Amino acid sequence: MDIKQDTINAEEMAKRLNTTSSNIRKWCIELEKHGYEFVKDNRKKRYYSVTDQTLLSNLKYAIQEKKLSLEIAAMTVIKGFDRKRSSSSTQQEHLKKESDNRNLSVLQEHNNYTTDAVLNTMKEQFEQQQSINNKLLEMLDYYKDALQASEEIRRTEQEHMNKQFKELEERLADRISQQIDNRDKEMMKYIRSSQQQQQEQLLETAATQQKGFFARLLGK
Repeated sequence: MDIKQDTINAEEMAKRLNTTSSNIRKWCIELEKHGYEFVKDNRKKRYYSVTDQTLLSNLKYAIQEKKLSLEIAAMTVIKGFDRKRSSSSTQQEHLKKESDNRNLSVLQEHNNYTTDAVLNTMKEQFEQQQSINNKLLEMLDYYKDALQASEEIRRTEQEHMNKQFKELEERLADRISQQIDNRDKEMMKYIRSSQQQQQEQLLETAATQQKGFFARLLGK
């Protein structure tokens, strides 16, 4: 196959897609990462068929119109390309010359429709996942608030119990102190009473002894 006769170079492809050769090279590298193959000469220079042009046009559309990242856009157009290629009877469609360029606009419209369908599906899946994530976040916020409320109740109950224990300790200490005071008072009362009794006994003994002394003295 005459590569230069059946294909175009990067500069011509950039003109057809109204972009730069740098973008064409960058897009091709990303497409090759996902398994797509371009025709190359002995110096590894890429040449592009009409099929390649369609694929690159779809990639440009996904990036600029659908605002997808280069990686996601490349994955999307490759998926659409693989589905279309699998339904074809030939496995070398990207090397085949497209002789009738007048049908290119129709093919482009069809591919754009396929790309839109894939992008819309991905968008719906993303929105569904985003909705699930939002619900999960709401649940997390709910459980977080419930946990905080439970912790606040526990802390309040603990403070109440601590207050009750403190009051009980104070009452118990007051009661013990009162009992000690009462016991000390009773003890002092007992001691005074005992001392008084001892003094009275001593006085009686002394009086008795004195009477006996005078009786003996007078008896003589």
